[in-house]
Amino acid sequence: MGENSEIIEIKPELTALFNDYYAFRNQLMDAIAKKPVKIVLDLGKIPVMNSISISSLVWFCKNAKLEGIEIDIREIHPDLMKTFEVLKIDEYFQRI
Repeated sequence: MGENSEIIEIKPELTALFNDYYAFRNQLMDAIAKKPVKIVLDLGKIPVMNSISISSLVWFCKNAKLEGIEIDIREIHPDLMKTFEVLKIDEYFQRI
C-alpha cells in the first residue's frame, strides 16, 4: 500500500512470529510509517506469542495511537488472550 492509504490489514503468520520475530515488528513499524487512517490487526490464528512479539505489539499500539491511527484488533485467539490476562495486559487490548 502506498502513502496515506486509508486502511492497512495485518494478519501475521504463526511460523513467521517464531522464525523471524523481528519481521513482525518491522511489519508493524512499516504500517505506522505509511500513516493510514486505520490499521486492522487479526490475531485470530495466533495462539501464542513470544516476549519480543508481545512487546512489539504493545509498542505498535502506543505508537499508532500517538500518530492518530485507529487500531482495530479484529480477533484475538482465546489462548493468546489468556496469555494477555496472565501478563495483565488484556484490558489494554480490549480497550482498543
